[in-house]
Amino acid sequence: MDETPAMLQKLAMIRIHLIAVFGLTVLVFSSAIRADSDLPEASEAVSPAKIELADQTVIYGQITDIHDGELYVTTAFMGEVVVSLSSITYLESEEAIELLTTEQEKLALTSLMVVDGEVVLDDTDNLTLDQLDVANPEEWEQGHGYRITGRATSAIEYNRGNTETDKLNLDAESIFESRRDRITLRADYEESSALVTETDVDGAPVQDADGKDVTTSQSTADNWRVEGKYDYFLTDPRNYLGVNLGFRSNEFADIDQRSYASAYYGRKILTRDTLTFDAEMGVSYVDTDFTDSVDDSYTGININFTGEAQLFDSKVTLYLRQANIVNLSSAEKSIYRTKVGLRFPLFLGLEAAAEASADYDGGAAEGKDKLDQALKFRVGYTW
Repeated sequence: MDETPAMLQKLAMIRIHLIAVFGLTVLVFSSAIRADSDLPEASEAVSPAKIELADQTVIYGQITDIHDGELYVTTAFMGEVVVSLSSITYLESEEAIELLTTEQEKLALTSLMVVDGEVVLDDTDNLTLDQLDVANPEEWEQGHGYRITGRATSAIEYNRGNTETDKLNLDAESIFESRRDRITLRADYEESSALVTETDVDGAPVQDADGKDVTTSQSTADNWRVEGKYDYFLTDPRNYLGVNLGFRSNEFADIDQRSYASAYYGRKILTRDTLTFDAEMGVSYVDTDFTDSVDDSYTGININFTGEAQLFDSKVTLYLRQANIVNLSSAEKSIYRTKVGLRFPLFLGLEAAAEASADYDGGAAEGKDKLDQALKFRVGYTW
């Protein structure tokens, strides 16, 4: 029995997971690089704050943020340090700061003083540290509307999978986030064509009157994907419940339409301005209508990871997105999608990106490749 196809599938799976592991590793450790690049400028800008913890540790540095019950401090020797507010016994900072309380009260302070776990205020009662919500809040963090971010890009793609050709890819994403919830919309479209030499019944090239081969334009890729996610933040906003609905079509993979719906629990594991990482786990239902093959549907477990890291003073952004749907009835028919890339800001909202992706479809139609790999060089606009 020829074991070559099975071996190739195993190698493909190993390659997909190596991409994911590489992305996760670089994402986590890149925060140290970002912190080091900021140290000289931060230490010269303001006098360092003094922070004393319950275990007698003393930290000197610049306060950069407060949220989710944690204080973020940039130090000269340890880089960025994250301290739980509940562990602070004394804090003294000469830098002006705006504080938003859990009761949505906004305070503008010329300096910050914490004694015995309480924020010392001149004209009103002191605040306990667990009453602090956000430092220097934006409008959306004060409960007014949504913060809207997104990007629309096009890419020249070098693809080797079900179709071996160069192609044009259009991709768009927009995220609406408030203190209560988050809405994510994504869509991409891909189409390409290639010149094919016409042949006669014997397979010989057909030639015109000038002796040149006659060629015709033939479509080599035609697929699209749309997806919508809704996340509702719980009492601890780092935790959320969500639903996800998506549709896709791929003519050359024999997929007339595939739809999937999932419900999941998510956790914001990292929430820094320069380093974010979300993990989600839930239940999915997948239904696939093939053009020629027998239709298929199943229930699965979805496991998703999304992360970004700002590198080199935000001049480069490393991003990772991995979506997995494990088929409960047949694990070998599972779906794994991994995307890792680097974005570079240009000017006037324009950006460039280099991106690698690997899509493994264990439930692909008979005779179709299970793995599609792509290298993309993107240019687009971000907001």
